[in-house]
Amino acid sequence: MVLFSAGVISCSNDNEVKKKGDPDIKHEGVKWNISSIDNYSLSDISTSGIISKTGSKANAGSFYFIEGQNKGSFEMDIEGYNKEDFFNFTKDQNGNIEIINIEQAVGATTNQNILIISGNQSSDTEIVLDAVSIMKESSTTGIFTLTATTIKLVKE
Repeated sequence: MVLFSAGVISCSNDNEVKKKGDPDIKHEGVKWNISSIDNYSLSDISTSGIISKTGSKANAGSFYFIEGQNKGSFEMDIEGYNKEDFFNFTKDQNGNIEIINIEQAVGATTNQNILIISGNQSSDTEIVLDAVSIMKESSTTGIFTLTATTIKLVKE
């Protein structure tokens, strides 16, 4: 289940830049560092305005995979946004990985979270994820999207 929640990460040092994003979650499993995220497009539409950024970044966070349970989590830091979430995944005998999670909540506020990522584990130490799409829509905070052509993971 994808659990996106909006919040601002508070820093203990007042001189540090505060990040927009998700609260810290406890990560379990085998850690794979994001060595690079290529050709990303980030969009944040809220009542305070529209932010749109594109680029590529090295050392952008980590993915964690719990193989026997087919679940995991990730943490990414891009353009001052901290994105963290849990996910379920499938991996076939050829190393193809699919992460597709959709969550909707309707009530006093409406939230929709979508995580669609696919890729391939090409070796014991490298995973290449492509067709990356993360979206969080909230009736109170707006719409956040992040897409990327490639995320390269290297086993820690």
